Amino acid sequence: MNKISFKVIKRYKYDSGHEVSTVNIVVDDRPLAEIMLAHEIPFATKEGHPGLAGDYHAIEVATSSMEQYYLGSAEAYWGDDKNKTMVLGCSCGIAGCWPLLCKITIDGNKVIWSDFEQPHRDEDWDYSNFKGFEFNRQQYLNEIEAMKNA
Repeated sequence: MNKISFKVIKRYKYDSGHEVSTVNIVVDDRPLAEIMLAHEIPFATKEGHPGLAGDYHAIEVATSSMEQYYLGSAEAYWGDDKNKTMVLGCSCGIAGCWPLLCKITIDGNKVIWSDFEQPHRDEDWDYSNFKGFEFNRQQYLNEIEAMKNA
């Protein structure tokens, strides 16, 4: 199984009391953007824009709904089937400009990230051979709890 950690880069509280956290994701001690760079570089190079590969940044998530968000039960409306969650956003600071999407599924004692997608690219950016990730559910939940309290 893979191991995940959620790293809170910064937290901001609005006057209304609403709080957001900018969260970076690390899988097996490697930033998720770095993992995706290795997978996407052939696609980006083929179209003449190698700098697009892995060009992702941490996204802001409402602190109050982190668990729902990272369990795929909130805001999973991206992608062709509107069942995916944005896990990384564009390095320009506008998350939806260049989002990395995946389907998050809970299966017994596992949390599975599958069906990765870059919605702004066509079938030439093929993620069907990218196996995704399988996390131990308890380790995953512990990381979410640690993130909420960071």
